Amino acid sequence: MATPVNAVTFSSYPGTYVLTGSSDRAVHLSRAVPSNAENSARAVETVSPIQRYEAHGYSVLDVAVAADNARFASVGGDRQVFLWDVEQGVTTRRWDGHSSRVEAVQFAGEGDSVVVSVLTNLARAGSADTMVNLWDTRSKDYKPIQSLSEATDTVSCLHVHMPSYSIAAGSYDGHVRVYDVRMGKMTDDVLVHPVTSVRCSADGNGLLVSTLDSYVRLLDRINGKLLAAFGGPEKRGEQSLPGGLSKGPRHIYRNTELRVRSVFAQGEAVVLSGSEAAKGGEGPAGAAVFAWDIVKEEVVATVPMGEGVKVVSCVAWNEQGFWAGGCSDGKLV
Repeated sequence: MATPVNAVTFSSYPGTYVLTGSSDRAVHLSRAVPSNAENSARAVETVSPIQRYEAHGYSVLDVAVAADNARFASVGGDRQVFLWDVEQGVTTRRWDGHSSRVEAVQFAGEGDSVVVSVLTNLARAGSADTMVNLWDTRSKDYKPIQSLSEATDTVSCLHVHMPSYSIAAGSYDGHVRVYDVRMGKMTDDVLVHPVTSVRCSADGNGLLVSTLDSYVRLLDRINGKLLAAFGGPEKRGEQSLPGGLSKGPRHIYRNTELRVRSVFAQGEAVVLSGSEAAKGGEGPAGAAVFAWDIVKEEVVATVPMGEGVKVVSCVAWNEQGFWAGGCSDGKLV
């Protein structure tokens, strides 16, 4: 891949494969789990996908995989939501009618029968009408079954937590809105700074939120209380991951301009995030992946992606013990 990687996700259990959405307008399928134990102890750079899914006319911005691994959904700059058959390599449904690019997508509902997408509608001059749309994959109707329109700026990210029947959506208006679909209620947390990533904890009580002030915050979903904060311009990390990566110059976590994803890892004991490259001599050239201990709020590892990499825009975690990161230079690690 020679163009930026905008989205990365592992296939559903056991997570043998990884899918990426790229600015080359394709979804790439690569093998994630090394074929031998020796490779599992070091980072492996993937340059040759084993399959490409091509139908988008513009950059692919997000990808989601169904639990049965038979389908995945993708969205991007062509204002459509695509539903794919993995084995056949073709789209089975396309929902369009959007007025601008679609930023994120997730599966929801019983048997992953619902696809949730977020878009930005810039139709009106000087405004940004935004929507969280829910689509029924079993219906022949091409209209959403529900639309949520409380955001006042781009909805950049979402996460579906099925045990609590809730959808968390983060927006550039500085809000994280959690919709309880079953009860028909919404809660709203104001973070002031544009939100680029949101994830619900496994029990649904925590929200992991990334914002464009170089912080990743863990919030209590019930009362909005700050439970932990990671990153920040004054906090530094050392390159210390095992598996052949030696300690080196300190990196500063930075996320002030671009959409960067963050996730839980290691049974929610660790937070993983991509980052932007340092500026003005702040630290080593090139972006890195950061890992923080969720209790101590301390950096436990940084993995630099190489000089010249402007941003690691997305990361993913597989509970088999593997992580993946997508970079602006087209590299998947």
